Amino acid sequence: MQPPSPWTTPRYKALVGGDSCSWGWELSTNQLWHSGKEVGPYPTGPGRPLEVPGHVLVVVDADAGTLGYAVDEFYLGVAFEGLPKGVELFPTISCVWGGARIYLRYINGASRMYDPRKHETKERPLH
Repeated sequence: MQPPSPWTTPRYKALVGGDSCSWGWELSTNQLWHSGKEVGPYPTGPGRPLEVPGHVLVVVDADAGTLGYAVDEFYLGVAFEGLPKGVELFPTISCVWGGARIYLRYINGASRMYDPRKHETKERPLH
């Protein structure tokens, strides 16, 4: 069994996506990570590379076992397939930018016709 991903590292390294139970999107390089390896670029297609967005929505379809992202009201598509079914999943965000504000907000049961503008938040960041 592989040891869990570390929470800190002495130099820059993608931590989310660092083990077999973690999937991550490195925003500065547009690379997907899983099991400690680069999986490939994301998003693919026109408009790549994507600039680091101000808001990112993580879209998990537990029934289909997929994970994707939405940026600026646009769904970028499936980033990962084959997520385990019937287990708890824990959203995680890793950031090395000083002064960054990170918010987590759970939106239960969003439909496939999801409109992120209806779920914007003005909540204060967690400190």
